[in-house]
Amino acid sequence: MKKILLSTLGLFLCMIHLGYSQTDPVPSQKLDTVFLQSSRINSTLQKLPAAVSVYQTTRDDATRQQLSLQEFTQQSPGLFAQNTNNFAQDLRISIRGFGARAAFGIRGIKLIVDGIPETTPDGQGQLDNLTLGIIDRIEVLKGPSSSLYGNASGGVIDIQTIDNVEKPFSHWKGSVGSYGFQNFQATGGINSENATYIFHGNYVASDGYRDQSGFQQVNTNFKAKFDVSDRLTIRALLNYSDSPEADDPGSLTLEAVQENRRQARDRNVLFETGEAIRQFKIGISTTWTKNKFTTVDSYLFYNNRQFDGKLPFEFGGIVDLGRDYLGQGTSITYSKGRNTLKAGYDFAYQNDDRQRFRNLEGTQGDQTLNQKERFTNLGIYVTDHLEIDKWYITGGIRFDYNKLTADDAFLGNGDDSDDITLNAVNPSVGVNYAFAKAHSVYTSFSTSFETPALSELSADPNGDQGFNEDLEAQKATNYEIGFKGQFANSFRYQVAFFRIDTRDDLVPFELEAFPDRTFFRNAGKTARNGVEVEGVYAFAKAWTVSAAYAYSDFTYDDFTTPNGTFDGNALPGVPKHVGNISVQYRSEKGFYAGLQTAIVGLQYANDSNETEAQGYENINLRSGYDFKYKNVIIQPYIGINNLLDQEYTDNVRINAFGGRFFEPAPGFNGYGGVAVRF
Repeated sequence: MKKILLSTLGLFLCMIHLGYSQTDPVPSQKLDTVFLQSSRINSTLQKLPAAVSVYQTTRDDATRQQLSLQEFTQQSPGLFAQNTNNFAQDLRISIRGFGARAAFGIRGIKLIVDGIPETTPDGQGQLDNLTLGIIDRIEVLKGPSSSLYGNASGGVIDIQTIDNVEKPFSHWKGSVGSYGFQNFQATGGINSENATYIFHGNYVASDGYRDQSGFQQVNTNFKAKFDVSDRLTIRALLNYSDSPEADDPGSLTLEAVQENRRQARDRNVLFETGEAIRQFKIGISTTWTKNKFTTVDSYLFYNNRQFDGKLPFEFGGIVDLGRDYLGQGTSITYSKGRNTLKAGYDFAYQNDDRQRFRNLEGTQGDQTLNQKERFTNLGIYVTDHLEIDKWYITGGIRFDYNKLTADDAFLGNGDDSDDITLNAVNPSVGVNYAFAKAHSVYTSFSTSFETPALSELSADPNGDQGFNEDLEAQKATNYEIGFKGQFANSFRYQVAFFRIDTRDDLVPFELEAFPDRTFFRNAGKTARNGVEVEGVYAFAKAWTVSAAYAYSDFTYDDFTTPNGTFDGNALPGVPKHVGNISVQYRSEKGFYAGLQTAIVGLQYANDSNETEAQGYENINLRSGYDFKYKNVIIQPYIGINNLLDQEYTDNVRINAFGGRFFEPAPGFNGYGGVAVRF
């Protein structure tokens, strides 16, 4: 492996030398102070007693393929992403193990886009309506954070899209690549004295690496900012996403993978599995500076999602889901001297109209379920940041009222209507001490809770309609100590040691009586011990190197099921070792090159730890060159994924029945395109 990495690095250096040879000495690049907003109260990375990774995009991110958020977040230790190539199941992200259980989409992690929650009240999240080409900044707050964001906050991903327009602009991008990949984008921004407007459209499609894995999607996005006065700012956004096709090739046994990695599972082909979605979102937020001490922030949004899916079984194998999701929140921040106090509330309401039908080999048959599911949440929180000399102290507490309701409209087999109330109180406290001008040590205590999602509650292994009342909310307690610092404005580092104790973990499983359906049960207790290290070194004007490593020793402390006792076993779906190294080079003459290396250890596929998904090394390379003509910048670029042509698993389906754990990743593949900026 050492020889492979050295050879790859040598190739990377040769490319740079061919692109541009710099002989004049240049001053070292400086790292700017990083300000955070994911902590609810604006703070700096150096002061906040928590582990936060920040990614600030640059124009060179246009050279990315921009198929998956994982392209931007893999440098964040403790965050592990899978399922980057099955667009019917969506990206699966885990932070310190939270979210690893997701059968599809994102669970247990709070997603926020432009200050508005993207995660539904029951903890489900998808990012298929987010166009990656307009991302400006990503903050990843790691560890239980329910004192700030309530339900399903085992970590927070706060995404901000571009909203600054210094002067009118337009950006165009087109790229094509392996497996029929296409990505076309257009972005425009205009401004006036007191307003800015940003428009964006994106079309992306692919035939997919495996059989029956193609997809296509259209996204449109509009943002506006109005400076009504010196004290009042209003922001508005409008988003529409249409994905008429996203096929699901399914998971395979190890024998099937070895026979043909690119094949789809036969039952998935038979039942024509896949999904189609349409989503509309509108939101508005305001910031009112009442006086020099007091600021009032508020938001209001509405989201409608229509989902049509086909699953690889007959009974209930066609899903028709209509979702309405709305929310409103207000907070008041009072800051005087070295103390900042914030109090607020978040209200959210989710209404799912879930219908299921028989899947007669791709044709809709008789109805098997007709159920309306609602989740009502009201969270009230207080958080405080206090600075005393070299000490920075944070504390917070939040109360959440959660009511889950199911109205059974399919009465031929009886009325299974039900409601459940799952309330929670979550505190947190953290202390940071600056033992030197640019170095500090911190310790923190935080908590979180996670209710079952509505779709998880409605999947009852007893075969009944309504809710599975045996499921409880998962609870977690986090203890952490860490170090942060910066040397000479060119090297920044973070180190975090943590232990998380959880109770009633929500764990997926499958049953022979209901093939291909995913159910959930509570594990007794888990113990998660981990270390996260990251650093970035801007050692010259043209060079930046960043590295990250996460050690995750996550085990069941107490877990017994009808299939056995798994005390001491590792949690499936989370590798014990994950490392990343990134090298970026940009010359003054416009040449750019980036090398990204991920080293992932083995992970277990089931609770018994009898099946392993082997580790792998994945190297991606991308390069581009800027040509400038008057007010136009033209940037052709190319990219190579999986440079080593590794055979590895892109997604592990946890506890899948019949040994169908594996979804193979693509081998060596590439793409190329051009970005134009006016």
